[in-house]
Amino acid sequence: MLCQPGSGLPHDRPRPIKLSFTVRLVRTADQLRRVIGLRTIAYGKRLPELAQMLDSLETEDQFRDSVILLAESKETLAPVGTLRIQSNLHKPTEFEQELDLPLRFQGKSIAHVSRLGVIGGRQGNEVKLGLFKALYRYCLATQVEWIMATGIPPRDRDYINLQFEDVFPNHQLVPLPSSKGIPARVMAFNVRTAEQRWRESGHPLYDFMCVQIHEDIRIFDSVSGIWAVGRSDESNKLGMSKMTLQLDLPLI
Repeated sequence: MLCQPGSGLPHDRPRPIKLSFTVRLVRTADQLRRVIGLRTIAYGKRLPELAQMLDSLETEDQFRDSVILLAESKETLAPVGTLRIQSNLHKPTEFEQELDLPLRFQGKSIAHVSRLGVIGGRQGNEVKLGLFKALYRYCLATQVEWIMATGIPPRDRDYINLQFEDVFPNHQLVPLPSSKGIPARVMAFNVRTAEQRWRESGHPLYDFMCVQIHEDIRIFDSVSGIWAVGRSDESNKLGMSKMTLQLDLPLI
């Protein structure tokens, strides 16, 4: 169900609320370089072994069904957050290939969310919420039913607060090859029922997610033409160099 702010009358329509950052789909080689640099720094402090894997383009970045979100500061133009979305429209997600998912997820449309990296500081939480709203709106538009992600404690609390649920019983931690076998909690979010659940429970994020208008979240500028140039050409250019960025303490 789509979010339905107000009654539809002109005087009831919320005014756009400005954010301190923008969120866009990655479309250029420069944007992708910024994403890679941010990933490396964001994971470097807590998961250094994984960070070493993230200093170059990943195969998953080039999948036909993958899109990458990039949040950038409006004041400094620096990258402040990113995540990757891989849907199963044309091929199974990593979870479907590596895990025996419960029956209720089998045959469903799924978006696998990974490589969340956000700077720390006061802006960090706002950026995470902006990225999640972009993710949620993207999945609504593309008719994805389930969002799935792994949460390495204590980061799993972020997903719990958004009403993600455990895929496996007893908060089971599952090691995945893509995370160098680091045990993580596999969690799922029902996109179709989210608006009703948030509204009926009086969820504190309901207004942000479903009522407020954020024109700085610009993921629908071009959903069909995600890349400005061919992916294969850009991939060849990006696979060879390491990038560093000067950012605040990352929050992952």
